[in-house]
Amino acid sequence: MPPDRLEAEKLFLDNLGYIDRLIDMASRRAGLRGDDADDFAAWIRVRLMDDDYAVIRDFRGTAKLTTYLTTVVNYQSVEYQRLHGGRWRLSAAAQRLGPPAPELERLVYRDGYTIAQAGQLLRTAGRTEKTDTELAHLFKELRIREPLRPEHDSSDMALGSAAASEQADEHVAAAETAAQRVRVLTALQHAMAALDPIDAVIARMHYVDDFTIAAIARTLKLEQKPLYRRLDRVRKQLRSELEAQGIDKESVREILPEGDGA
Repeated sequence: MPPDRLEAEKLFLDNLGYIDRLIDMASRRAGLRGDDADDFAAWIRVRLMDDDYAVIRDFRGTAKLTTYLTTVVNYQSVEYQRLHGGRWRLSAAAQRLGPPAPELERLVYRDGYTIAQAGQLLRTAGRTEKTDTELAHLFKELRIREPLRPEHDSSDMALGSAAASEQADEHVAAAETAAQRVRVLTALQHAMAALDPIDAVIARMHYVDDFTIAAIARTLKLEQKPLYRRLDRVRKQLRSELEAQGIDKESVREILPEGDGA
């Protein structure tokens, strides 16, 4: 049962520290500083508090609350940059280090992948042969783009804030128990990287985090009826990309079924 207004307010206040860390990281990824960063943080908090915490009241418990909040903040960050004309810029460190540093920075800082997920995407695309550990060391060099405070966040955070080596270990362990599914999911995330940013958020929520279309519409404040057509178009694009990557049609149908939940 979704939380009522008072419960939603309590969830917001109890998790405000976590929300502020997400906002801080999203702000750094967007290259915002000083007053611009403060304006961005205030804008995100207002969106979470709008209509008696409607976004938080829409939480249905189908995913961890931290995952849900990360998805919401990530989406709102994209919306803020779109509304204010902001663009993500490649750091001087990434340009200096050369491949695969620029691609790694885009996947982690801009697109919200973990180090392990980014590593698999890059290796699948033939962009690098580096291991997750080597990419984790490279990622630490990229973090000099902004003076960062030490982070102690959990591996739930999809914005790349968790310790990269721990994330890589977890991903490798999962791959050992479900190799085929990992290969398909990796191909799916690679395909999603080519989507429009908002389409990518919608696809990730539906196919990775198991949000229903109705829940996506409520969370992202989109009209539900057009969302069916939009998701159908996205699904066709993803299917085409997955098959081009050599994923068999049966696996594609399993991960991108026709009958999407309402």
